[in-house]
Amino acid sequence: PPSRQKKKTNPPNPSESAAEVDAAATATAAAASDPMASPSAPAPSRPQRSPDEVEDIILRKILLVSLAAPSAPNPAVPYLELTAAELLSESRPLLALRDAAERLLIDRLSLPDASPPPFAFLAAAFGRAADEARKISTIRDPALQARLRASIAHVRGLILSYARIVAGNPDTFPTPPNAPHPAAELLVFLLAEAADPLDSAPSPGAPPPGAFLDELFGNADYDAVEPVMGELYERLRQSVDKVSALGDFQRPLRVLKRLVGIPNCAKALVQHPKWIPKNQIMLIGEGRTMEICSLLGAFFHVSAIPDREFASQPDVGQQCFSDASTRRPADLLSSFAAIQNVMNSLQDGLRDVLLVLLKNSDTREKVLEYLAAVINTNAGRSGMRVDPLKCASSGMFVNLSAVMLRLCEPFLDKMESMKGKIDVKYLFCNKRVDFKSLTAVNASSEEVSSWIESWSQDNASGKANKENFSFICECFFMTARVLNLGVMKAVADLKHISQELARCEDDLEANKAIRDQGGSSPQLEQDITRLEKIVAALSQEQFCYESQILRDSAFLQRALSFYRLMILWSVDLVGGFKMPLPSECPMEFSCIPEHFLDDAMDLLALTSRIPKALEGFPLDNFLNFNIMFMASSSYIKNPYLKAKMVEVLKSWMPQRSGLKSTASLFEGHQLCLDYLVKNLLKLYVDIEFTGSHTQFFDKFNIRHNIAELLEYLWDVPSHRNAWRQMAKEEEKGVYLNFLNFLINDSIYLLDESLKRILELKEIEAEMANTVAWDSRPAQEREERLRAFHQSENIARFDMKLANEDVGMLAFTSEQIPAPLLLPEMVERVASMLNYFLLQLAGPQRKSLTVKDPEKYEFKPKQLLKQIATIYVHIARGDKEAVFPAAISKDGRSYSEQLFASATNILWKIGVDPQIIQEFMQLAGKAKAAAAEAMDAEAILGDIPDEFLDPIQYTLMNDPVILPSSRVTVDRPVIVRHLLSDSTDPFNRSQLTQDMLIPDTDLKLRIEEFVRSQQSRKRRAVDTETGEPDGAADMVE
Repeated sequence: PPSRQKKKTNPPNPSESAAEVDAAATATAAAASDPMASPSAPAPSRPQRSPDEVEDIILRKILLVSLAAPSAPNPAVPYLELTAAELLSESRPLLALRDAAERLLIDRLSLPDASPPPFAFLAAAFGRAADEARKISTIRDPALQARLRASIAHVRGLILSYARIVAGNPDTFPTPPNAPHPAAELLVFLLAEAADPLDSAPSPGAPPPGAFLDELFGNADYDAVEPVMGELYERLRQSVDKVSALGDFQRPLRVLKRLVGIPNCAKALVQHPKWIPKNQIMLIGEGRTMEICSLLGAFFHVSAIPDREFASQPDVGQQCFSDASTRRPADLLSSFAAIQNVMNSLQDGLRDVLLVLLKNSDTREKVLEYLAAVINTNAGRSGMRVDPLKCASSGMFVNLSAVMLRLCEPFLDKMESMKGKIDVKYLFCNKRVDFKSLTAVNASSEEVSSWIESWSQDNASGKANKENFSFICECFFMTARVLNLGVMKAVADLKHISQELARCEDDLEANKAIRDQGGSSPQLEQDITRLEKIVAALSQEQFCYESQILRDSAFLQRALSFYRLMILWSVDLVGGFKMPLPSECPMEFSCIPEHFLDDAMDLLALTSRIPKALEGFPLDNFLNFNIMFMASSSYIKNPYLKAKMVEVLKSWMPQRSGLKSTASLFEGHQLCLDYLVKNLLKLYVDIEFTGSHTQFFDKFNIRHNIAELLEYLWDVPSHRNAWRQMAKEEEKGVYLNFLNFLINDSIYLLDESLKRILELKEIEAEMANTVAWDSRPAQEREERLRAFHQSENIARFDMKLANEDVGMLAFTSEQIPAPLLLPEMVERVASMLNYFLLQLAGPQRKSLTVKDPEKYEFKPKQLLKQIATIYVHIARGDKEAVFPAAISKDGRSYSEQLFASATNILWKIGVDPQIIQEFMQLAGKAKAAAAEAMDAEAILGDIPDEFLDPIQYTLMNDPVILPSSRVTVDRPVIVRHLLSDSTDPFNRSQLTQDMLIPDTDLKLRIEEFVRSQQSRKRRAVDTETGEPDGAADMVE
């Protein structure tokens, strides 16, 4: 508005006071409201006003101005002397009429140092106008009432118009020093209006006049509203900046919900420079900038999960979980429930905000751009190590995960009919979110790029772009990305926190043990104090994560439903739930991001560990998916993803899950009955080589899960039958490989665990000598204690796995002994059993005595019983009588005395007499076979080197030529090697059994050599006994 000359305030001349104006207007209104009054009636105490005078009184009352010199100073009603002079110069009456209302309002606002400040004055004037509008409703003169109503409406419009101007441009009119910014006053109005009786904090001020905010924002075009909203949204963001879940965020959130419900305000929000901030902050990355600077980022940052770099207040960990170890469980549950309630309130509110914006065609695109910007700028959150200054916090992304899942709910409820709207081409053609650079399920980045290029050329006539994809499609894929960067990353963080907490607790316990044993020192006390503080902080942090994620069952259920849809959609890409899978993996499936499936498995593994989290949730699709893909390397490349599938299935075993429904899950699905055991055994073999630098140790963890699941399935008759059938069909294929790795693992694990037990025994002996132990330096004792605890953990884990492997051999050898008796396997099996027997019944067995063997899963009696049982089971199936010879052939462990000692121990520990009898019979047969072998060796004498296997230096029975190195070896020896390593042992070239070339000529020569040596021996014997050659031939 044009600048006006400043007016004098409160001159000494008399004028009507505000009270007099009010009284006069009331009297006039009363007179006007009684048209039936008699002309002869006595005149009122005041003279009756004309319509102009009535309008003047009302407008001056609204605007609080005077055009006549006042009789006494009144700061509330300034005298506009120059304005009055202008009116007189224009030959106009000194009346505040409609046509002069804007001039009066401008001059009133232009007064220097006026109180209240311009925006507060306008808000109050709007309230006074509303009051006057109510009063004139009693006027009975229709014409006068209409005139006054029109004038008041005109003034209200002016008030609102200038209120928008002042709010958007505070410097338009003079403002007293230290006066609040109009946007701050407006925010106080909004917050006061949004107050709730249940709010913990009092209202920040008085609410605005009725309908003021609605008309201020709603009855104006966008250009008028936009300047007002810029500063208001920034102050609204600041009101929740660094506010935690226990802070006052709910009123600002209600304000935000109210504003986005007004179309122009919603548009102003998404057009705000800080909707997607472009500013750069030194040392701060774009992802973190999106959180701390964007208008919605501050709301998403409100969380129970701590943010160490940008801490929020109040501190949730301190307020809710300090001294958690000493608090009652009911108190902790109360804290969990309180946090869950406030977080659900926040997430519901943010969902409502986004939903309103998405339904508005003017703002939808901007919302999708914002979500894409948050995702793209925080891609670094998917890494192993996240820079907290570059990426947004876990709290923000967990909230965003929860909000996105809420947005997905409508189509999650109808996933069967809605999954067709999810177009895989979005992953490669959309312009918002980058999926192409992510690791694919079974394709390299080059293969993905090549396929996209070929697909684009084939579809050049109908290019797909972002306009082609439905909201369901965009929401689905954005949610998948947000969950990966959000809740799944937070779960991984929680796992690391728990591991670090456990490590610190162990260190704290060890240090306290040293102190209790008299090893106290200033440094030790400092370490104990430091560790106690770390444990307390980590414990609080762990509880905060748990309260917002693990305790929110509704959140977990939504996430499970989302990933169920992900599984259904993924399986559709390969033709649905049916086996066997197509021989060639479709590129649509090969190129989808691996984390889609990896996150699904992680969530299933997580929820399987939470009591009742899966209760009532349909798991059939997940079960079938895991069975289909866990052993298919041509569909899923990552062995660790397949291992997670096994972990999930293992957690669903009835004895683990505690759910009755999981028993029928394994027994009532044809796909499960036909393929589960087969694929588990295949994966047991495939997992030998994961490609990781930790593959040697990783395989034991993975096989541990497979072994537990197989043990459960063996007790299910239908699965046991499938196992037997598979062993028969794959006797020299996958099943033989499985047995080979099972034996390899058993030997390694038992050997390692027994070594650790010896180490433990040594340290136990050191600690038992208290005098010598106490004389050692504290640091040395601490190091030995840590070595003791480390050896305990390793021994416990290795022994547990060894027990599982031996147990599996025990129950399978009873019904499936044939593969164990194959030429390439029988000696390997016999050597393993002999080695175990030597450890458990040999001379050194007493050295394995420790204080608490059960603590390390070391159960020598049970182990010896299982070993004897395996011997007997194999012997029962030995139709060719090859097993005794294989036992006696083991020169490293076998001895007649060993079997005698083992027999005595078996009697002492109470093993089934039938097993002992058969074990003794087998021992006798092995003794006889050993004698025969010695005789045969004596008969053969010196064997030519060309007849000896170059690997084991034993006489070859079935020589074969290796195609690459051209070396001749014995078939059982090389086949045994190929079970573990599919390469030529002499040059590492690729080698399989079908590539072996029989050396027929050498075999004939070996057979001739054996016959010759046997004949020579007979002749020598005949010569010694004096029997003629012919008699010997007859005897033969």
